[in-house]
Amino acid sequence: MKKKRFPLSYKFDFIDSLNRWVGSWSFLIIHVIWFYIWLQYQWDINSLTMIVSLEAIILMIFLLMAQNRQSIKDDLRDEADLESIELEKKILIEIEVLKKLIKNKADKVKIIKQIPPYFKVVFVLSN
Repeated sequence: MKKKRFPLSYKFDFIDSLNRWVGSWSFLIIHVIWFYIWLQYQWDINSLTMIVSLEAIILMIFLLMAQNRQSIKDDLRDEADLESIELEKKILIEIEVLKKLIKNKADKVKIIKQIPPYFKVVFVLSN
């Protein structure tokens, strides 16, 4: 069965893949090499600070977007869990009712077995 895709899901897929890459070793290594080269060539440190600050702002926006999406998923999952718990409670109540009915029927069967044979026909016909 094919997953139903919503119009924004491609954007969310991009954000998720970007967040996975930002949280990887390759991202860290690239930045360490970048900072090392920048400092070795003694380029303007203010420009580096500005670039890194803008990058941090943009990455934080992507991380917050992913967090909001995850929060929505968690809310939906919690709602589904609550519905399943309520359904489970209803089913357990029905099972208890059925157990009582079965026990009552079993008690009637025991009573019928205790009745002398010549009265059984009358008792069974009256119920």
